[in-house]
Amino acid sequence: MTLERFRRSRMVVLGRQAMAYQAARAMADNHIGAVLVSGAPGLAGIVTDRDLALAVLGGDLDPKRTPLSEIMSEGVVTCDIGARLEDVADLMIAHGIRRVPITENGRPVGLITFDDLVVDGTIGLDTLRKIVTAQLEVEAPHKPAGVLHPQAPAREEDQPVGRTRALMRAKARAEATYGRMVAAVADATSLDRARAERALVIVACMLCRRLIPQEARHMLVQLPSLLHRQLDRCLDGPDRTVTASAITAEIGRTLGLDAEAARATLRGVFKVISDSVTAGQIEEVRGQLPEEMKELIQVAE
Repeated sequence: MTLERFRRSRMVVLGRQAMAYQAARAMADNHIGAVLVSGAPGLAGIVTDRDLALAVLGGDLDPKRTPLSEIMSEGVVTCDIGARLEDVADLMIAHGIRRVPITENGRPVGLITFDDLVVDGTIGLDTLRKIVTAQLEVEAPHKPAGVLHPQAPAREEDQPVGRTRALMRAKARAEATYGRMVAAVADATSLDRARAERALVIVACMLCRRLIPQEARHMLVQLPSLLHRQLDRCLDGPDRTVTASAITAEIGRTLGLDAEAARATLRGVFKVISDSVTAGQIEEVRGQLPEEMKELIQVAE
């Protein structure tokens, strides 16, 4: 079953230069807890009522002079309307989030929240528990990653200064999500963390170059936001010279691996990417690849 039932006739999307006050008014007028921020292409970010409370009020900012670009969470994780509700739940767990915009041809047409999952009733309690846990485990200045409760600082001077809590939360979320993906690559390839990170960037970049730019961007927004800046230079496809053999050769050359180990690394990275992106998006990606690469990228069941 697709996400068609979550399509909304009206979406609240503001520009990056809209002020925090305008976002607050839009939330109040529409009885919603978040607004999307438009970008080129796609979405630039999302601002929640919590961001307004912690970043604007907690940071003593003027809501009528603070643009959304200063308080929004970037790297919005989206899901195609043709995906399943289970795909949305998986994204929430993987990225530690509770809101996922639905897109159609790159345009937002809906927004699924954690509350929607609860009310819908088709997602099991264990999965809902994992979503909440993933959000609570996000690292913060006084709460290490994986810990559910904050820890008091030893000294008063250890208190964070000059940064709002909401922005620190967004940064911590991005770093934790990226770290989990690198760790998954390390597990899948038996490489140390540094080499696993390098392998991830190599494979993701060359995969993006094989795709048309629009499809590469659609895939990219579902990957950790800390990868985006590293991969912006890779959106110049489609490059038909990118093949499984070409990627394998680059992995071997860069990491000093023999052909067999390089191909195993390629398979491992492709699996992690496939697990991080919705099944619908992976199908779209596979549709643009030659057979030798399709065999390496499997849709999760």
